[in-house]
Amino acid sequence: MSKSIRSQWVIILFVVVITLVWILYYLIGSPSFNRNNAVSIYGTVIQGMSALLSVALAVVIFRIQSLENRNQSLEQSTLNYIFQTTGNIYPQWSSIVEEDIENKSLTRHYSSISRQRNINMPRERLEKDRDDQQKRLEETVYLHTKTDQTIQQTKKRVYVAFIFLISPIMISLFLLMGSDAFPNEAIFYTVASVILLSAFGILLLILTALDSLS
Repeated sequence: MSKSIRSQWVIILFVVVITLVWILYYLIGSPSFNRNNAVSIYGTVIQGMSALLSVALAVVIFRIQSLENRNQSLEQSTLNYIFQTTGNIYPQWSSIVEEDIENKSLTRHYSSISRQRNINMPRERLEKDRDDQQKRLEETVYLHTKTDQTIQQTKKRVYVAFIFLISPIMISLFLLMGSDAFPNEAIFYTVASVILLSAFGILLLILTALDSLS
């Protein structure tokens, strides 16, 4: 099962569980809900989500920088390796480098140089050396692409997660000042919504962290 499918099932299961819990809470807690507890809940959400948001922001920035540094290191080491084995010079990593690897032009150049340097080497050994060279370069491109995709996916998910984390803070700040103007039923719904948004934000952060670890 792929990571995306696994994440989708986790989200679906989470939504189902939260929905069932919310319905049960509505049937049991709504009639006896004390509006005075709302102020305490809003204050707790503001403090908790603010602390979580600051920590999550620092962790995510560190994680993305780590992945970008990994890719930069991979790019530089590969360009140096290409120069040492074929003499080809690329000023920086680009789509041209990936195209030259995929169409095997670098490998053909390397094979030509290898035959000139090792005239007495058996043909089978030269071919194996050429194939190993191509395999190593292709694995590098795959790893580079996978890391870049992880960075982009992490950024997209983090934006969504931060929206779910910031929303409870903003809603709680607004309702904390005007909660007395709403009836009990409206207070109940707003408290439940704030808690639900916070739960979704935490879930998305967890999924983002788990997916970016591989």
